[in-house]
Amino acid sequence: MEIGTLNQRIAFLENRVVTDEIGNHTAVWDEAFSCLARVTLKFSVEHTDAGVTKETQTLEFLIRQSRNWMPSVTGNRILFQGNIYDITGITPDYLHKDYLKITAEARKAGQNDQY
Repeated sequence: MEIGTLNQRIAFLENRVVTDEIGNHTAVWDEAFSCLARVTLKFSVEHTDAGVTKETQTLEFLIRQSRNWMPSVTGNRILFQGNIYDITGITPDYLHKDYLKITAEARKAGQNDQY
C-alpha cells in the first residue's frame, strides 16, 4: 500500500452530551479524530420522493489503524468536504493489515439525529 494514496483529510465526529451554564443537557457532535484517507465512491443511487429526485452516495474510506482511537458504527460520523456521512460498516483490510475500510452513507436532508 502506498501511503501517498491517503490524500484526503477526514474528521470523525463523536456524539457527546454537554451541559450548559443552567444545567440543560444537549447532544452535540464534536470532532474526535482527524486523519488522512483514500476516498472512493462505492455506489450512488437516485430515488424520487414526493416528486423530488435525490441522490444518495455511499463512500468507502481507507484509513490507517490508530492505537489511540478506533471508530465505531453507532457513535461516530465522518465529516468529509463539508458533508456528513453516517458510518454503516467497518472492516479490516485483510490485504494490508494496518488499514481499516469504513463504509459510510451521506446523511439525507431533513433526517433527524438518531442519538
